[in-house]
Amino acid sequence: MARKKESEKGKALKLLVQDYLKQREEGTPVTVLTLIQDIINAYMQTERELYLQQHPEDYANGFYNRTLSLTMGQLDVKVPRVRTGKSFRPSLLPEKWKRVDKDYENLLLALLSNGYSRAKIKKTLEKLKLPYSEESIEELVNLIYDKLDAYKTSPLSEEMFAVFIDAYHSKLRDDNGKIVNISLYVAVGINMEGYKQIVGWWVKKGKENRGFWAEVLQDLIFRGLSKVFIFVTDDFNGLKELIARFFPLSDHQLCLVHLKRNLKRTLEKEEFKEANRLLRRIYESDTREEALNYWEKLLEVVRSINPQLAERYRQRTDNYLAFVLYPEDIRKFIYTTNPVESVNAGLEMMRLELGGYFPSLKTLEVNLFVQLSNLNDRWMRKPIPAIRGNLYRIRQLMNAKFTTEEVV
Repeated sequence: MARKKESEKGKALKLLVQDYLKQREEGTPVTVLTLIQDIINAYMQTERELYLQQHPEDYANGFYNRTLSLTMGQLDVKVPRVRTGKSFRPSLLPEKWKRVDKDYENLLLALLSNGYSRAKIKKTLEKLKLPYSEESIEELVNLIYDKLDAYKTSPLSEEMFAVFIDAYHSKLRDDNGKIVNISLYVAVGINMEGYKQIVGWWVKKGKENRGFWAEVLQDLIFRGLSKVFIFVTDDFNGLKELIARFFPLSDHQLCLVHLKRNLKRTLEKEEFKEANRLLRRIYESDTREEALNYWEKLLEVVRSINPQLAERYRQRTDNYLAFVLYPEDIRKFIYTTNPVESVNAGLEMMRLELGGYFPSLKTLEVNLFVQLSNLNDRWMRKPIPAIRGNLYRIRQLMNAKFTTEEVV
């Protein structure tokens, strides 16, 4: 019987993942609301399959529609029926005519994100009179995790205007019960229509290296991405060289906001004040020549305190000034990795709510997936006006850049 139970659950998971992949391929945005809706539908259907295994005399009898109103929006769920009617009722479904309250909504979000402790989930379940065991909760989280896995491997567009990569550092309890340091790298893209979207994430224990970045870039290529106008990243170890290798025609901008933070830690107060003034001049420069003039003055300030750091910056001059070659009204969007900062801020709030660290890699990724689904929903409602307004010019420049490669 246990083997058959796993088979039925696996069937529901497979259908859920296939449906999700189809939506991703069609470009349909999948929000937290639709995610909750799909999970509830899949779980209720699995419950019916298990019920019918224990009651072979009964039969499935289609579905009926029910609306659940949450503060974040409306759920349109499909409730499975059996022939004998009252003999089966999904336990996650609120009582008929009962208004969905905030406790129920918070429970659904907690089940998605593991945002509640076990004790708090149990208390909420008792308050709502929902007969859920810890095993049932784990099964529900597994449904989300399989959908998450489909998200991570879903196809990408061939072309992307910009890809931003930044890191979030945290702590995680590993499989041996030890608290370890981890780095989470999230990539956010701006597509050729001017919309932001999540394109991937990768978790690594310890610091990044060339081998790790090779895997990241190969993952993006394997999923279909081949033409990126500009990458925007921090100065991660080995990434600069590998972007030049895997995406040889792409520009690569190093984040000036990270540079400013590093200068503040490195320079004395007066030297940093002058460096910050020169950075503002670089932002405001009309031409690359003007920006380069202020950049060289900035290097002189850094050299007076730390000659080795100044030399490192000098070797990356083209990367720090890449943004100046773009139309003036979109430069502010591509000299910093700020599009990823909102993801990091949300993760930090979740970490604090969970007690200062993530209980497992699975918990971290489920929390991240819920947040990314919500961000994608917001981002896909409206493109970035400045990018949208320059799409014709960007398309011309991109065609010229990559047509040259094909001719050669």
